[in-house]
Amino acid sequence: YLVVVPLISMVQSSFTLHPRDALYVPDKKAGDFTDYYFKRTFVGPMKKLLFVEPFINTLIVAFPMSILSLLIGGLLAWLVVRTDLPGRRLIARIAIIPYTLPSWTLALAWINLFKNRTIGGSPGILEYLGFTPPTWLSFGPVPIIIVMALHYYPFSFLLIGSALQEMDTRLEESALVLGADTKVIMRKIVFPLVMPAVLSSWILTIARGIGSFSAPAFLGRPVNFQVLSTRLYSNLQTGSPGVAYLLAIVTILLSAFFIYLNQRITGTRKEYVTITGKAATKNVVKLGKYTSLVKFLVYLFLILVILVPLLVVGIETIVKVPGDYSLSNFTLHYWFGKSDQKILAGTPGVFRNPEMWRALWNTLKLGIMAPLVCAIVGLFVGYTVVRLRGTFFSKALDQVSFLPYLIPSIAFGATYLSLFAKPRWFIPSLYGTFTLLVLVTAVKNLPFATRSSISGMMQLGHEIEEAGIVAGASWFTRMRRLILPLQKSALLNGILLPMVSAMRELSLLIILITPGTHLLTTLTFKYTDYGYYSYSNALLLINILVVLASTIIIQKITKTDPSKGLGG
Repeated sequence: YLVVVPLISMVQSSFTLHPRDALYVPDKKAGDFTDYYFKRTFVGPMKKLLFVEPFINTLIVAFPMSILSLLIGGLLAWLVVRTDLPGRRLIARIAIIPYTLPSWTLALAWINLFKNRTIGGSPGILEYLGFTPPTWLSFGPVPIIIVMALHYYPFSFLLIGSALQEMDTRLEESALVLGADTKVIMRKIVFPLVMPAVLSSWILTIARGIGSFSAPAFLGRPVNFQVLSTRLYSNLQTGSPGVAYLLAIVTILLSAFFIYLNQRITGTRKEYVTITGKAATKNVVKLGKYTSLVKFLVYLFLILVILVPLLVVGIETIVKVPGDYSLSNFTLHYWFGKSDQKILAGTPGVFRNPEMWRALWNTLKLGIMAPLVCAIVGLFVGYTVVRLRGTFFSKALDQVSFLPYLIPSIAFGATYLSLFAKPRWFIPSLYGTFTLLVLVTAVKNLPFATRSSISGMMQLGHEIEEAGIVAGASWFTRMRRLILPLQKSALLNGILLPMVSAMRELSLLIILITPGTHLLTTLTFKYTDYGYYSYSNALLLINILVVLASTIIIQKITKTDPSKGLGG
């Protein structure tokens, strides 16, 4: 009901006439079957605006972004794993930070730096310093591609880095003994072994980029550069849900195609298996006289991607008059100031704004409740899949529980809007309630919880539960006294890992938010839409602190580190 039915409901809504459009379709009334939206989106005179341009723009962004992301992540992975670069372990930990931050951090920082008075209304930092960036560099596809690549490159870094780390270096040693030079070794041994990781990171990055909303919304909408996700959002905002749902279906099919392509490529290509132990020492490339230069460039890149954006965002929060970065114009009004009708239409500082405190409370509630629901459901799904392993029901449940991962976030939010916007059977309309946010967040993160639970249950033999049955314990008693204590690690992972995702989520929830259910993420988007950049930057910094604190706590509790093993 929470995975398949929303998809069916969305398809149904795409071919059901909505009340607002009943006036434009003769001989039809609201609720009737219609192909009006299909023709309007894909065939009619509006097709270029509604579908063709957003579709092309999505591909224009997704492919260059994925290639740039792959190059950055792959190069960093090679430097960290296969060279003698000093500080590799520290670099590996720092390099994954951009993905833990809210995805629009770099987008807002980019706006603060590069906006010009032509589009942005007030000069950015570069224009204030005397360098006027062209509009194509301030807004549009170029900054979207760069910002998204800098956010998603940790995918390639971790996948390719792990492949390089696990490679048995004695294969290369054998090739050296046989007289092969470096080029032959790279072409015959290294590239074939890491190619699955390269292809997977590239295709999965494309799939993620297709459904991305935040960067295209922040950097594309000011110049009317629309992709599928932003056009979907715009149609929902203007009261055209039928068109929006069709665009959501296209987004889902496009992402699913690339994920299927990834499975086909990595599943049918030639496999290379090494079954011996690993070499005691790794073959690393000596950087020699270039060590200092490479080290400087790597740290400069990380500073520009992580520290500079945070610094720029912070500076923007203390600028009273936008575009004036002189010391005399610095103020803490956007943090602690009282309401002043001359500043942002009387909006008080964030710490005096009840809306911010409600959004912060909602964010923390969502970060606790949704992962808790997700982990409990995931535990039961994992238990069922493993205990009924080999049956059709087990396989079907396993596949369905993984399905939310394949659906782009904004499209998944659209499916829930179509299902819960009105009462169905005994379930009331949930639109506008916090319950809907918890539900959609929990189900979207369900694949992570189920995979953790299935992995844990696979290690738990039937004998323990059979002993409980022999002792006369009921199913609930066995779950409480035997299964749960032994699966507490998987349950903890199912709770904690989706927590960060919930606290920085925007794409999934933006179309489900109402004034009473704002989160820090959606409130940031709201004030950015108003052009209140100083205010939205302050909200973003609060959100970043919450996310980073949650990430640190999670890593301490679970004793996990995504970069573990990379860099020594």
